[in-house]
Amino acid sequence: MSRENTRFFALAAISSLALSVHAAAADDLGARAKKPANPTEAIETSRALRRAGRVNEAIFAVQKALESARGNEPVASLFLELARGRIDQNKQKLAMIACGQIHKLSPFDEQLCTAEAQLLSRRGSIALPAAEQALALSPGDYDATVAKGRALAELGKPQEAATVFSDAASSKPDRSEAPRYLGQLLVAQGKKADAIVALRKALAASPDDPEVLVLLGETLDPGKEAQGDLEHALTIRPTFARARARLGEVLLAAGDLDGADQALKAALAIEPRQADWHALLGSVELAKNQPDLALESARDALKIVGNHGPAKWVEAKALAAKGEIDLAVESFQAAYGLMRTDPAPLIDAAHACAKAGRLTTAKAFADRATDDFPKSAAAWEAVGDVDVALKDKAGAVSAYQKALAGDSTADKAAIRRKLAAP
Repeated sequence: MSRENTRFFALAAISSLALSVHAAAADDLGARAKKPANPTEAIETSRALRRAGRVNEAIFAVQKALESARGNEPVASLFLELARGRIDQNKQKLAMIACGQIHKLSPFDEQLCTAEAQLLSRRGSIALPAAEQALALSPGDYDATVAKGRALAELGKPQEAATVFSDAASSKPDRSEAPRYLGQLLVAQGKKADAIVALRKALAASPDDPEVLVLLGETLDPGKEAQGDLEHALTIRPTFARARARLGEVLLAAGDLDGADQALKAALAIEPRQADWHALLGSVELAKNQPDLALESARDALKIVGNHGPAKWVEAKALAAKGEIDLAVESFQAAYGLMRTDPAPLIDAAHACAKAGRLTTAKAFADRATDDFPKSAAAWEAVGDVDVALKDKAGAVSAYQKALAGDSTADKAAIRRKLAAP
C-alpha cells in the first residue's frame, strides 16, 4: 500500500471515530443550517459550525437567514457573521464585501467588521483606525477592544496590546478572545509561563473552543495535559490538521510511535504541503527504525521548502542509519548551516561518524559543537564519547566534567555513569 493510501486510511479511521461520537449534534447543526428558525438562531448555528470547522455550512446558514431578514433588526449582525465566515475561509475580499453591506445598517458593526477583515491580511495600520472608530461609536465594546489589541500587536506595539487585552479580559471574564490573543502575544515574546496562564483563563471561559485548546496544547510541554487538550480539540473539530500534527509531536515525545505516526499522516492528508509535519513524520519513522521512509519524508519536506533545516537533519540521520555516511556528513553540515542556534545536528553528526568509524570527522563535529555552544552539556558529552572511541581517557574525563557543569539539557546521571566507567 502506498504512503498516500496509508495516510488516507489513517485519517478515515481517526475521523470516523471522532465523528461518530458527535453524530447526533452534527446532524442537528446541519439541519438547523439548512433551515434556521430565525436570524438569532442562524447566527448561533453559524458560530457553532465555524467552531466545528464546517465553514461552508456556517455561511450557508447565514445566507439562508438573510434571504428572509432584510430590513429586520439583526441584518447587520448577520452580515458581520457572514464576514467572519469569510475570514475563516481566508477570503478577505468577500469578507470586505460583507462588511460593505453593513454600511447603512450599523456604522459600529461596519467598523468592527472592517477591523477584523483587515486583520486577516495583517494590515494593522488599517485595522487600528477602524477599531478605534468602532469604540468611539460604542465605548468599551469587547469585540472592538480585542480588535484594537490585535491591531496594536500587528503594528509592533506589544506592551500596548497586552494592556488592551488584559483590560478586556478583566471586563468580561466569561469571554475567551482577549486572554487567547494575550496568550499568543506572550508566546511570541518568549514568555511561555505567562502565556500558559492566559490561555488557561481563555479555556476556563470557553472549554470547548478548539482554537484555544490547540494553542494551549502547542504552548505546554509535551505531556498528559497537552495531549488531553489536543484530543478534546479534535472531538470538536475532527479535521483540525494543526491539532493532529501537534498531537503527533506530543505522542512522539511520550514514546507512542504508532500513535504519532497515525496522527501526523492524518494531518498531512488534510494539509499535505506542511514541510514541518513531513519532517516530524520523518523523525517518527527514524524512531521506528524505518530510515527509508524517514528519508522519503525528509525529501517530501524539502520539495516544499528547499532550505528546511529540520528536514535536512532528518535526511542526514536517515542516510547515516542506512550506512551512507559520506552523504550523511554533507547533510549534517547543511542542516547545521540552516539551524545555527541548535547544536543537535553537530552532536548527532559526531555520534553517527563515531559509529561509522570516522573518528577524525566525529572529533571535528564534536569540537565545533563545543566551540559554538560552550555551555551545552550535550555537546561536551559528545566530545567525551568521541574521546572514549579515540581511547583518550584524560580528554574524555575532562569533557564529561565540563558536561556536568553545563546546561540542564543532557542526562547528567548518564554522564556520571560514563565518568565512573573504567
